[in-house]
Amino acid sequence: MKALKLLSNKKISLVEIDVPIIKDKEILINLGSCGICGSDVRNVFADSCKPTSKLGHEITGTIVKVGKSFNGKDYEGKRVFVNHHAPCNSCHYCIHGNETMCNKFTDNIFPCGISEKIILSEWIVNNQSIFELPDSMSFEEGSMIEPLACCIRGWKKLSFVKGDAVLIFGIGPIGILHAMLAKIYGASTIYCVDINKNKVNFGKKINLGICVDGRTSELEDCIDLNDGVRPDLIIIATYDMSVLPKSIEIIRKGGTILIFGEPQKEIHVNVDINKIYSKEVRLLTTYAATNEEIHEALYMITKKEIDVNKIITHRYSILESKAAFKKLHDRNDVIKAIIINK
Repeated sequence: MKALKLLSNKKISLVEIDVPIIKDKEILINLGSCGICGSDVRNVFADSCKPTSKLGHEITGTIVKVGKSFNGKDYEGKRVFVNHHAPCNSCHYCIHGNETMCNKFTDNIFPCGISEKIILSEWIVNNQSIFELPDSMSFEEGSMIEPLACCIRGWKKLSFVKGDAVLIFGIGPIGILHAMLAKIYGASTIYCVDINKNKVNFGKKINLGICVDGRTSELEDCIDLNDGVRPDLIIIATYDMSVLPKSIEIIRKGGTILIFGEPQKEIHVNVDINKIYSKEVRLLTTYAATNEEIHEALYMITKKEIDVNKIITHRYSILESKAAFKKLHDRNDVIKAIIINK
C-alpha cells in the first residue's frame, strides 16, 4: 500500500509499504479522506514548534478489519472519523481541564493519516476516539471535524458576550471556521484580515464579514468607519506571530487575544508589556481538541450549522499528495485541500 512519508531531509515521498498487521485490540481502516492541515505544511516546509514525522491527522475511513478481541460484524464496514489523540482523563493535566497537555495525548495511528490503510491503536480504541459518520456526511466533510473541534475548544476558553466585535488574522480554513463560529455565537462585527489577496477575495465571496487586505490601511479605516468600535476579541489564526503587537494595539481595553495558529519554532516577537498591563489585555492560547469537542463538531456539521463544503476548494488523490503539499505551500488559490483515497 502507499503512504506519504516525511524524510529526515524534510522531503516527502510517497512510499510503498506492507499492509499493517493488526494486534488483537487494534482496528484497521481503509482511508476515505484526510485533510492537509497548515501544521502538516509547516512540518514539511518550515520548522514547526510541535514537529512530527506523521503527515495527516484529519482522518476518515471505513473499518476493514478488527483484532481478535472484537466481533467483526459489529465494526467492519462502518464509516468513521478518527481522533488521532486521546488523553488519559486522570492525570494532573486532565483533571485541571488541560487534556491536550496530557503526556498520553500523542499520535496513536500508524503509519500516518495520509496512507491507504491505517492502524488505530488499542489506546485510541479504548478511549472511544472513533466516531461513526452519518450516511448524510461525506468523507471529505468528516475530515473537517477535527479542525472545527479545535476551534470550538478555543472558543470555550473565551469570555465572549453576544454582540461583541471579533477580528480574525488569517483567512485560511481555520480563520474561516472561526468566522463561521463567530456568526453562530452572535458577533456584531467580524473583521477578517489576510495579506493574501486570493484569501481576502475568497472571504468576501462566502460572506465571512468585513474582509480586508492586511498589507494596506483598510483595517484601520474600517474600524474608524464603524464608529471607532474596536474588537472585543482578536483570534490569531495564522502562524505569522508578527500580528501580535498589532493585535495589542487594536484590541479594546480589557479585550482578549487568542493565539490559535501554530507558530514556527523559536519565533520571538517584541511586544510592549506595559500596553498589555495598562489595557488589561487577556492573552490566551489553545491547542488541539478532545473527544468532547469532536462530538460537538460532528453535530454541527451533521446539522449543517457549519457548511464545511464552502471551505474545501481542492481534492487530490493520494497519488497526487506531494503535488497537493506544494500547491498549498505556494499559497495560490487553494484554501482547503483534502486527500481522497480513490
